[in-house]
Amino acid sequence: MAKSETRPSEIQIISVMDDVRKGKVKVKYVFNYNITEVQEEVTEFDAAGNEIQVTKIMYEYEQFIFESEFDLLFKNIIPQILKTMYEEKKMEILNNIALASTELPKEISIGGGE
Repeated sequence: MAKSETRPSEIQIISVMDDVRKGKVKVKYVFNYNITEVQEEVTEFDAAGNEIQVTKIMYEYEQFIFESEFDLLFKNIIPQILKTMYEEKKMEILNNIALASTELPKEISIGGGE
């Protein structure tokens, strides 16, 4: 789970690398899901150097990093492609997040005492 003081966008492009010779563009991007606003108590220092407790609004979210390669011809529509991919994968990723949070027992008995 990631956390930040500013609300992240649902999609963030981390890097773009053009390969003109191959006619390709490689894009590294992040999909952020379950963005939730939370209040958190943090310790800060005032002007006199005294510790004070401050309530800050923070954002918690699940972050998934991907890398895809596209034809350079499609570079101008990559934002729309990423939006479509985000929406198409949203339910699958949210289901996987729910499954990943399932706790498994440390010991499993079949019965019979042997």
